[in-house]
Amino acid sequence: MIVGWLTIFLVGTDLFVVSPFLPQIGHDLGREPSQLTLMVSLFSITYAIACPLQGHVAERIGVPRVLLFGVFTIALANFLTALATSVPALLASRVLAGLAAASISPMLYALAAERSALNQRATNLARINSGLVIALILGAPLGLVLGNYSGWRLVFGLLALAFLMMLPVNRFSWRASSNTRPQSSSSARAQEPLRGAVLYLVCMVLWGASIYAGYTMLAAALDAEYQLSVGGIATVLTCFGLGATIGSLQGGRMADHIGPVRMVRLCFAMMVCTNVCLYFVYQTHAVWALSINMFVLSLVAYGFFPALQATATQRFTARRPTVMGLLSSSLYIGITTGATASGFVYAAVGMLGVIALATTLALTGAGAAAFLHARP
Repeated sequence: MIVGWLTIFLVGTDLFVVSPFLPQIGHDLGREPSQLTLMVSLFSITYAIACPLQGHVAERIGVPRVLLFGVFTIALANFLTALATSVPALLASRVLAGLAAASISPMLYALAAERSALNQRATNLARINSGLVIALILGAPLGLVLGNYSGWRLVFGLLALAFLMMLPVNRFSWRASSNTRPQSSSSARAQEPLRGAVLYLVCMVLWGASIYAGYTMLAAALDAEYQLSVGGIATVLTCFGLGATIGSLQGGRMADHIGPVRMVRLCFAMMVCTNVCLYFVYQTHAVWALSINMFVLSLVAYGFFPALQATATQRFTARRPTVMGLLSSSLYIGITTGATASGFVYAAVGMLGVIALATTLALTGAGAAAFLHARP
């Protein structure tokens, strides 16, 4: 679990550190930062497309082999990013990084599920996933601080070196896995048709759309409607990040205690309640109340992710790597959908409309989750 956490923390840092470096990269390459946002988009698009494809490959050649390919490839991609002297070379390196990340995250989730007892599966999945959340809070800011002194190229070079160091560690850690050689026959896979995963994917899309619809436009709204300083906005967003970290870890434990399906339904229900509260709290313009509300919202919401993963791993065995990949892709689809929709809604009716949108999406998710089930 420690090796998995460290690996996915590095993947998260690699993803989240790009955006803060756009001004530096643009200055070095003679481009406006806005012209380089494609770096982030190409990574995400490649990741979303490649996740289920790499899961399909893993079913045939073994999950650890795909994982090791991903760790080596993302090290290579970061070296290429550090050495890039043109925008096309830079974009190509981020496409390669997206492919590599798609070979890492779903594989780690599949391996964590395989290595865990049923009553500890959601807890261990939450521990692995917390690496991504903490990378957003800690890894990216640390990389940015280091980059301000040494330049962005060194940061990507160090990330490449860190991934290379993790390559033999991952190989040693997962070598005893029962998936080193794939044992799921074509008949076993045929007994788990992927159409059975559609409801899980719908729940993931609705959750991602709901939580990130409100989060995406929050900073802009606090600046325009609250006239908050940068420090004040950072405080509210930090409260959200802390709630997400605690909620993910504690939510995994709670899912193992009450059952992952119940936890998925509970998270959606609590998201509806806290979003309704947020609708009224936001109108008070009380920053302290808003900060508490955002903390509670992320606290009750982020237990959903390991709970849904645990539910899916309980339902799927032979097709587990592909389903984990599809869930990862669905999360990105949900985030993109929610962020895009919130932009249009905010421009039309303001932040209260965005909160109403997030509430509606969570309520729809609660309805979908009512039909979820996990095989005993």
